[in-house]
Amino acid sequence: MTRILGLHRDRATALAIAIGAAVVLLLMTDIGAGAVSWMGLLCTVIGCVILVSNSDSFAGLLLLGAMVAQWLFSGVGSTSWLVLPAAWLLLIAHVLVALAGSGPDQAAIPRAIVASWTRRTVLVGLATTVVGALALLIEPANSALVPYGVAAALAGLVVATLVTLRLTAGTETPGSGQ
Repeated sequence: MTRILGLHRDRATALAIAIGAAVVLLLMTDIGAGAVSWMGLLCTVIGCVILVSNSDSFAGLLLLGAMVAQWLFSGVGSTSWLVLPAAWLLLIAHVLVALAGSGPDQAAIPRAIVASWTRRTVLVGLATTVVGALALLIEPANSALVPYGVAAALAGLVVATLVTLRLTAGTETPGSGQ
């Protein structure tokens, strides 16, 4: 309990949002599956408790593993449109756990770092959404379109990568010495 009280507001907020992402994923997958995944719930609770007690990279890995386990135990298929918000929730939790564990508990997270990570996270999320949406639009039952769908998904990945490189060109990364 003293560790939680000793956290800087920035780090506590990052951990709270990461845990919130795990809870939203839990609710979303259980509602999507139409049943409660007790094993996924147990994994998520354990991951959240471990993360609050020690926000290092291993604890973050456990929370992300719990989120993936929740997805698997819920029974929601990989062709469901829920994969897109699930990917965003995993990305958000991953970034916030990394930010929270990137320094001493009592230290603030520098605003320049938050701005840089936010921009990059949004770009990765948008690229993931483009490629994921293209992949989900491929109708598995229509075998004549599958090769075109794969090509479209790869083209979407290339375009998203080029847009990301263009948008981040010339931006200064904190601590890079530029």
